[in-house]
Amino acid sequence: MNEFIILKSSWGIGIFYEIIEIINHNQNDENVYEIAPSVFIKLKSDLLDTISLEYLKKGIQSIIQFIKEFPVCFCIEKLEYNICDYQPEGMYYMFRKWFFESHNMEIPPMNIYYDKETNKYVFPDLIDIGELS
Repeated sequence: MNEFIILKSSWGIGIFYEIIEIINHNQNDENVYEIAPSVFIKLKSDLLDTISLEYLKKGIQSIIQFIKEFPVCFCIEKLEYNICDYQPEGMYYMFRKWFFESHNMEIPPMNIYYDKETNKYVFPDLIDIGELS
């Protein structure tokens, strides 16, 4: 299983996952969400709460310019995290890490820091991605 870990304080964010990229997929499957024309995500079940799903969708939207073959579906086969070691924003960066690694591309820098006052991680780059719907 792949992992996305942020550890910049005494606690961190840990997401463990398996993702499969399916080219020319059947968009009539259950639990499939259209992210953009010819770009889909499929969840094996109700793996995510609404906010986490929106961050995951935004992560996929952020890499569309790098997709070489359409239609494509990113199938989230497994997804595990401990609620004590989790923030929904991690889904955005988890997907980006997986995509760039899977395509042998350099992973863009992640601007993330821990705020002791609020006791949570801050993701300045996500402030400008717009309101989550």
